[in-house]
Order: sequence, then C-alpha cells, then structure tokens
Amino acid sequence: MERKTFQTSDLYLAAVLKLSGFKLLDLNKDKRGWGIFIFEDQPNRIWYVKDYYSGDLVGSLKLFSNI
Repeated sequence: MERKTFQTSDLYLAAVLKLSGFKLLDLNKDKRGWGIFIFEDQPNRIWYVKDYYSGDLVGSLKLFSNI
C-alpha cells in the first residue's frame, strides 16, 4: 500500500504540521528553487490547514520559534 503524502511550499504551514507531529518525509525544490515540504498525510491534516489559513490556529509560539 502506497503511503499518502501532503505537499506544501508554505514554510509556516510546514512548521505547523511538523510541530503537530506530522512526519516530514522529504524536502525538494521546485523549478523556482522554492522548497516543497512533503509530509506523511494524516486524516486530521485538513483541520490544521483550515485553521492555519483562517487564522484560528492556536499554539505555543515558543515551540514555533524553537524548530
């Protein structure tokens, strides 16, 4: 069975996912040289993404600054 992944080029969203326990599988570059973060997907990922983009995400800024 193939592992499901989620990709983002948003550095801050990638940090949120990493802090939330998502496993970072790989980091690639697109043709512009920007980073593409590839995570092992989880069923609850949609809620983190939704809350991040809506501004409803809460958490420790201390943890965020230490990654």
